[in-house]
Amino acid sequence: MNCLIDTHVFIWFIMEPEKMSKKALDIIEDGENNIYISPISFWEIAIKNQSKKLDLGRIHVLHLPNIAEQYDFSILTPTPYDYVSISQIPMKENHHDPFDRMLIQQAIRNDLVLISKDEKFRQYEENGLQLMW
Repeated sequence: MNCLIDTHVFIWFIMEPEKMSKKALDIIEDGENNIYISPISFWEIAIKNQSKKLDLGRIHVLHLPNIAEQYDFSILTPTPYDYVSISQIPMKENHHDPFDRMLIQQAIRNDLVLISKDEKFRQYEENGLQLMW
C-alpha cells in the first residue's frame, strides 16, 4: 500500500505513538507499505514550532527530514502542478487550512492513501481522497 502521512501522524509516530490508532501504527510499521511524507508537513511543523504552537521537546526541527528517512519514509517530491491543482479541491465551509488542503491534493493526485485522524478530511472522499485511521 502507498500512503501519505498527515503532519500530526508523523509527530505522533516519532514522539507519542500511543496517540495513534492500532491500524495506522500497523500500516506504518509494515515494511511492505510505502510511507510518504510531504515537505508541506516539514514546513507546517517549522512554522508551528517557531510560533510556539508546537513543542518538539528535544528534537530539533532541522533533524526532521533525517528522522523521516531513518524510519524509511520517502519524502514526496511535489511538482508545480501539485501546487496549482489545489484549486481543483473544493473549498469547504468548515475547512480552509492550506497545509491540509495541500496534503489532500497530493494524496489524491498521487493515488496515495492519506493516514490521518482529522475527521474534516472525510468530506474530501467524494473528491477521490482515500483516507485511513
